[in-house]
Amino acid sequence: MSEEIKHYTAHWHTSPNPLLVGFGAGLFLPLAFMAQFNYQMDTAALVLLAIGAGMTIMGGLGWAAETIGVIDDENWSPSAMFMFIGTEIMTIGGVLAGYWVARLGATSWPPEGTPADVGATGALYATLLLFVSSFTIGIARKKEMNGDASGFATFVLISVAIWVVFMYMTIAGWSELAAQGFTIGVNAYATSLYGFTGIHFAHLVMGILVMLTCVPSAFKGKLSFSYTRSMSMYVHFVNVLGFWVLLQVYYW
Repeated sequence: MSEEIKHYTAHWHTSPNPLLVGFGAGLFLPLAFMAQFNYQMDTAALVLLAIGAGMTIMGGLGWAAETIGVIDDENWSPSAMFMFIGTEIMTIGGVLAGYWVARLGATSWPPEGTPADVGATGALYATLLLFVSSFTIGIARKKEMNGDASGFATFVLISVAIWVVFMYMTIAGWSELAAQGFTIGVNAYATSLYGFTGIHFAHLVMGILVMLTCVPSAFKGKLSFSYTRSMSMYVHFVNVLGFWVLLQVYYW
């Protein structure tokens, strides 16, 4: 075997973490949703939710940890993030297609039982706030490229704080609607509203974990530029997703 082939084969990367995320988020969490809202199997839904959430969180953290602390990572993180975002777009696009069929095929929209005010104004303000994190995470990346670990960590934590505030506003919106009796099973619009905002909420949780995990390594000087680039790509993607959810659910 030539030295060139030896060098190539030595750089294969294998990991169980993408599989954990795929099965957790793509199989067990949807099964939990079905068990709860389609079949009213509360215990089974709780078990499936615990398995799905555990696999997704463990896999996501493990996936991030494989890059965090690796200085010379061959710049493969952004390419992997591009592929991940591509699969997310296709998955969410499929869900959107189902929503469009229901929306365009309905004789009236929103259906009967929908409150006059579903919180569109609050969702708009929350989304505008969310977009501020695209600027703060961009500043954080510049700080890291300039060797400013403290500045990097500060702006990453500011980005996390913005996302936490957005999540609080989302939960508050859900609570207000639920207090009016507008829960996820009331009609097709309620299912769409809670479903799409819930999907976005799940992406925020994962993004916060990814951002928080990198802060200690940054202070140790062991965070790769490749990782921060892919992390910022994910932040921008989730923010654009939030804007798309706002348009589809609240303003169409």
